[in-house]
Amino acid sequence: MEIRFFTMVVSLIDDKDEDFKQYEIPIKNLINLYDIKSKTIYAEMDKLSTSMLKKIITIPLKENDIDKELKTTLFGSFKYAKNGSGMLEVNFNPVLKPFLLQLKNRFLLYDIKNILKLTSSNSIKMYELLKSYE
Repeated sequence: MEIRFFTMVVSLIDDKDEDFKQYEIPIKNLINLYDIKSKTIYAEMDKLSTSMLKKIITIPLKENDIDKELKTTLFGSFKYAKNGSGMLEVNFNPVLKPFLLQLKNRFLLYDIKNILKLTSSNSIKMYELLKSYE
């Protein structure tokens, strides 16, 4: 679910964005996309947001001909009302701006709906590979 969630949130970034915004996702969309029972959605949001904030990513960099690594989290914050306001607010970690902004101009484009139902990262990679030959 985490890979699909990240992919969905990244797809909200507009190719003209020069800075991150607060991205809002209707909880109803998450229920439909992930086949989550509406009674457990807020417990699922709690687990997912906590898990995503613990994920550390490593990005290799080269600065002044020196190899470096950047270790960071993908997301800066998640906000949602425990009583069921119906909206999940997501913020990316600001250090990821140079890596995530204007992605649509640089990488393969495909309809996000086609991969959200895929259950493994290998399935997503296979879809991307096949799509690249289309």
